[in-house]
Amino acid sequence: MAMIVEALKKIHLRHRLQEGDVSAHTKSAQVITKQWQAAVCGDDVLGEVRVSRANNERIDVVDLKNKTAYELKVSGKNTHHEFYKDLVKVLTYNEYQVSGERLTKLVFISEETGIRLLVGRLDEVFLKMLESKHKLSIELVAI
Repeated sequence: MAMIVEALKKIHLRHRLQEGDVSAHTKSAQVITKQWQAAVCGDDVLGEVRVSRANNERIDVVDLKNKTAYELKVSGKNTHHEFYKDLVKVLTYNEYQVSGERLTKLVFISEETGIRLLVGRLDEVFLKMLESKHKLSIELVAI
C-alpha cells in the first residue's frame, strides 16, 4: 500500500492547482488520477476496474494481491459524498466476485481537510458492521 499512496502524493504535489476555475481544477484532477494509475498499475494492480456489467462505474485502483480498492477524491471538498459513492462501488463489486476474489479493504484518499471532516462523520457502529457483515475495512488517507 505504501508504494501506491507515496506515488500519489508526489503526483498530487506536482499537479494540484491552488487557483483556477472549476474547469482547470477538473482537468488537474484528471491528470493526477491518470498519472497515478500509470505509475502504479501493473500485473496485480489494475486501474479503472469495472464494478459490474450492469453499469459503467469503476474503481480507481485495485490491488488484486492485497484485495484492496483505492479511491481518490483530489479535492478535500464534499469528501463524504464521494466516500459513500465509492463504498457502494466496492460493495457492488464484491457481490459479483467469488468469496476469494472479494476486496477486503477500501483506502479512501483525499486532502487532509476532507479526511478530517469525514472522520468526524463516520459512525463506529457502521464501520464495525462493514467489517462483520461485509468483511470490509476502511482506511482514510490524507495527502
